[in-house]
Amino acid sequence: MRQILYLCCIFSYQTHASEYQTEASKRAPSPVSANITKSIHVEKTIDDNDSELIWQGVMSSFSLPFETWKYQEASNNDNWLHGLSGNIALGFPLLKTEAANLPPNVTAGPSNTNATATLSLKYSIVGNWFVAGTVYYYIDQEQQQPWNPDFTYVFGYSDWRPYTLSLMYANYGGNRYKSTPDQAVTNFDQGTWSLGWKFPITKPFVNWLSFTDDGAIGCQTSYNYTKEYFDLASTSYKANHQTISLGCKYAIIGNWYVNATAFYYFDSEQKQPWNPDFTYGFGYFDWHPGTITLQYNNYSGNRWNSADRAEGTGRFIDGSISISYSFSF
Repeated sequence: MRQILYLCCIFSYQTHASEYQTEASKRAPSPVSANITKSIHVEKTIDDNDSELIWQGVMSSFSLPFETWKYQEASNNDNWLHGLSGNIALGFPLLKTEAANLPPNVTAGPSNTNATATLSLKYSIVGNWFVAGTVYYYIDQEQQQPWNPDFTYVFGYSDWRPYTLSLMYANYGGNRYKSTPDQAVTNFDQGTWSLGWKFPITKPFVNWLSFTDDGAIGCQTSYNYTKEYFDLASTSYKANHQTISLGCKYAIIGNWYVNATAFYYFDSEQKQPWNPDFTYGFGYFDWHPGTITLQYNNYSGNRWNSADRAEGTGRFIDGSISISYSFSF
């Protein structure tokens, strides 16, 4: 489920994202998240009720513009790192709590409550097809839990333009550099596939919802599927975790924003204590290389009814703050 959170937030839209921004991505902005900001500003130029733009966005999704390779070769003969970008980040939970009491082989669990340093890299293969990954260093290494990853990875297609489709796989489980008797290097079936569609909030609705002249809102709806997930009630792994999510990001002014994502569970019994009904965040985000981003995100077990939330989840203090520096080659 943590995979799902990151994917939606980067698009809210996402990412980072969400596009790929997931457990680490939740705490450290993803290099792919740049797409969110760009799409929000583009939506200002979209005419209302323009079905042609919607059709063009959908039909242009998943394109493979191999001809761009020749252009890149001609203009970047001395730069073999063209297409590679990333960020370095520090993440700090507002409140450090005791680790959850879960079986030793569980690779999914509550949000991390340990400060981390991360390095994220994204490589654009062709067009909007990409692969990305994040490596983690835990400030208090003794507090790293089985579900806290050494590394995470994401790949797929994500276009920043409005009205386009996206298809991504993300694995934010307890991946390890080296396997142990209790834990594999990675469990591919425990990653999440997400099929999403981006769209802007246009006039007159954006005028009703925005309180600044520069305000803009971009959203994404997604279907999320995880083949294998951990069920706390039975302390066993089960199959076919499915949700639908709707996330929106409101660019208030400049690079300042707020975002939120809501989730619908096809089977409510699949929802774990750490799986939220909604997530939210705010901060300053600049997708340009060489810039600093400061964010607050809350991916804990938020509930519409606060009486239903698990202990130590769903409160503002259960969120985290991250600061990151982006770069490209």
